[in-house]
Amino acid sequence: RAFTNRAKSGIRELDSLSADCRKLGERDAWPLSVLSINLLFSEIDTRDQRLEAIANFAAQPSANPERSVDVILLQEVVGGALVDTANSARDLQDKLRAKGLNYHLRTAFATGLPGLLTVGNAILSRHEVEFHMVKRLPRASEIEFRGQVITLSRNVLMTRLNIPGFGKLNVYNTHLCAGCMMPEQEGQLRVLLKFIHDAEGFFAHNTPVILGGDFNIDRLRKDQPQGSLYDAIITPSFTDAYAEGQASRGLLLLEELCPSVERPDKHCTVGVSELDSGGSARRIDYIFVKEARGVSESRVVFNTLVDGSQPTVSDHAGVFASIELR
Repeated sequence: RAFTNRAKSGIRELDSLSADCRKLGERDAWPLSVLSINLLFSEIDTRDQRLEAIANFAAQPSANPERSVDVILLQEVVGGALVDTANSARDLQDKLRAKGLNYHLRTAFATGLPGLLTVGNAILSRHEVEFHMVKRLPRASEIEFRGQVITLSRNVLMTRLNIPGFGKLNVYNTHLCAGCMMPEQEGQLRVLLKFIHDAEGFFAHNTPVILGGDFNIDRLRKDQPQGSLYDAIITPSFTDAYAEGQASRGLLLLEELCPSVERPDKHCTVGVSELDSGGSARRIDYIFVKEARGVSESRVVFNTLVDGSQPTVSDHAGVFASIELR
């Protein structure tokens, strides 16, 4: 009798699991929300308040209190004695944990003086990180100091996420050179795209891919037209998630997103903060997606010169997108 009862209980459990599987099978998309933000490594005094503002947004990015940001891509994460922290991404992780949100963290420091000041990229994910990889990008000349040109290293950080009910996908986060010549930026982009191509070759085809970060690609720049760099990313089947999410306008009207360097609007990601010293509004932060079903929402956040109700968290605004995974 005990065996029979256990068997009946097991059958009921299997029936319940089968029903859950049928419900999952009826779904054709899973939502994944992504935030990308450059933290501004040099601003130390206000870092704690700025991280708190990011944590508040991550905890409730929309009117739905049940949802929080799934993946956070960070650039200019810092660590070292000169900046009074071992890892500013871990500081954000701690703030999120204090709000009852547990995020897995992977950090890839790229340049600096170990122990004193290091700068790099990081990814925070509410979903399990199965493993991560880091690819160093070619060095580029970015800083001139007393007649000496200093080259800085950059990287791309890849994490493989395990999303319950959906499966696994790869998320890439990068920060391309800023004060460099276009051939140097082309070289970094070429290595970045090859790394993604090679990494994805190990996994099943038609799996969604997410690539985000601070690309320093400004389509409005006149001295070094950078449209070809943007096109090089789009060509291998990537879609600009922010552009796609803007009222279904897609790429055809991309030039309307942050159209003027003199007049910042809600689409610009730099030149829209009191911490910015560039003096002109541009769009250089992106989230690209491949093999996704669509983008249900996209916003530029922390754009404080255009929307005074938003907090200042960096010299960059952030890019937020809710992506429907196929």
